[in-house]
Amino acid sequence: MINFLDTILGSRFWALFQKEFAQILRNRQLLVQLLVPPTVFLILFGMALDPNIKNLKVGITDYSNSRISRDFIEIFYQTDAFVVSRYYAKQQEMTADLAKGKLNVGITIPPEFSRDIARRRTAQVQALFDAVDANTATTASSYISRLVEDYNQRQSEKNSFSQLYSSSSSTTGNFSSTSNLSNQTSDSTTDDPSAQTGSSTSNSSTQQNNSNFSTSGSSINLSQLSQRNQVELATSVFYNPGLDSAWFIVPGTIGILLTTIGSQAAGSLLVREKEAGTIEQLVMTPASTTEILLAKISPLLILLTFDMLVALAVGRLVFGMPFRGNLFALLVIAILYFWVGISIGILIASYAKSEQQSQLMAFFVNPPLVLLSGATYPISSMSTFVQWLTYLNPLRYFVEVCRGIILKGVGLEVLWSQVLILMGFATVLMSLSIRQFRRQLT
Repeated sequence: MINFLDTILGSRFWALFQKEFAQILRNRQLLVQLLVPPTVFLILFGMALDPNIKNLKVGITDYSNSRISRDFIEIFYQTDAFVVSRYYAKQQEMTADLAKGKLNVGITIPPEFSRDIARRRTAQVQALFDAVDANTATTASSYISRLVEDYNQRQSEKNSFSQLYSSSSSTTGNFSSTSNLSNQTSDSTTDDPSAQTGSSTSNSSTQQNNSNFSTSGSSINLSQLSQRNQVELATSVFYNPGLDSAWFIVPGTIGILLTTIGSQAAGSLLVREKEAGTIEQLVMTPASTTEILLAKISPLLILLTFDMLVALAVGRLVFGMPFRGNLFALLVIAILYFWVGISIGILIASYAKSEQQSQLMAFFVNPPLVLLSGATYPISSMSTFVQWLTYLNPLRYFVEVCRGIILKGVGLEVLWSQVLILMGFATVLMSLSIRQFRRQLT
């Protein structure tokens, strides 16, 4: 073994190995690409991709507003799958927040809820689900059904105990009266021996009838209790009645594709111009740097808009996805988002020295954008820290806009905050990219 190591350490291979290893250590950019992306992706994927459904936002409209209804609401605090986000005075307000994406589930408790429970009638509770994400809606419905079943079981056990207690009390009273009657009879028959046989027969018959009454009475009440005092869940599915998961995936995939295509195309175009030396020729023209960039970006905007229309047509024809909103509004917001993706590509190109390096940098930037967007995985199931990071992701807001307009049919009156945030991202990123591009040219 020692001879083998001596042979390796003294060979030409070892000298070349040391040379290459030292060269890699001197290349800091290569070290970052080799070490940082795997570490960051491992942390993000581990914290973001949780198969358990958690922190689904629940809104509650309690028209009963009683102690019994509040006891029922407590079932949503018994699991981390749901978070009671807000209480509403009217169901219309809760439905509006469901359309805005502020809620995943809406619960409506009718005014007669406590009265039906007290009278041991079937009480109905309505559950409204935002089924844009069909998988999450199905899982949430299953969770709530189990919670209601547990509530029903606890109520049945409590009422069964109360019924058995009342039955035992009445049976004890009947037994006491019967004992008194039998004692009186025995006292009377002590003086009349001929009546002892009849009295004993009457006494045993009375006890037997009393025992049969109490037993049959308790069994009848228990069987009735299994049918009484039950809460029945009436579910209503919004925006995706067929619970087709493709309707959730397609709008998110549109955002992912347009982000990656826009950033990579813009980066590749500029890097190729730098490698060919034509950028310097453009600088010599009377056109300003901003005009040069706008001239390069405009054809990309037109092509990406065409890609958007093709993607919508594929979603409609292949997957049967409806389009319930305003097409013109969606295209205007999409063009605004394209500026964001192209600005990311220009920033990457201004730091990259070659097209291959640009693609590697895009590989480092795009996966976190996709993972933290909620395009393919619900944000509510991510950890709290990762959920805060998603607010820094422009793709998140574009996906919300796509789903809101395409599936929910809402407009700018609901999505205005997402549009303003996208405008902020587009302004900041485009300003940074133009500034960096100018600095590189000078």
